[in-house]
Amino acid sequence: MPRRATPSTNLLSRVRVWFGLQQNEMALYLGVSPELVGAIEAGRRNLTSDVLMALRPLLPHLPPADAPATPAAEVQPALPAPEAAELDFRRRVCAQQAAKLGRELAAIEARARVATRWAQALPALLQAAAETIPAPDNPGRPAWLADWLTRQARPLPPEAATRAHLLRARLAGLAAETAALVAAPEGPGR
Repeated sequence: MPRRATPSTNLLSRVRVWFGLQQNEMALYLGVSPELVGAIEAGRRNLTSDVLMALRPLLPHLPPADAPATPAAEVQPALPAPEAAELDFRRRVCAQQAAKLGRELAAIEARARVATRWAQALPALLQAAAETIPAPDNPGRPAWLADWLTRQARPLPPEAATRAHLLRARLAGLAAETAALVAAPEGPGR
């Protein structure tokens, strides 16, 4: 199992982490080897005057060493204005997907409404079928009709109900995404 590195609290490490640099990137900036950066951070080597001079422009941007860490949720990143064309394209894609899913959901709900109507009418229809005098040339019609009516009144299968639930969830997600795209900020500071 590989060892986990313990976070270093020395100046070089603080600068590197604050600016989101890897050790090799820090080494490029400083003009030294990545091994030297690793050795300084591990405490095996001391900061050289050249490294300290190269770090000097970055030091005023560091928070104080004893300052409490600010939770990431409180730090508002300065983002440039989003590309309006990309957001509009995604909004249109969401609308198109929502329309397609809405049609599929409407079809399932229509089938459910019809099944409910049949289920409500079934007792009376079965009663009427039972009271029908069979024709001499078709004595099995009342039994066939009762079976047919019962089949018509079957509720939707669980798969269709599950699909309808999933479609509603996806539609809610697309509606939320569309609303977020419409309310996209105009630029920094929002």
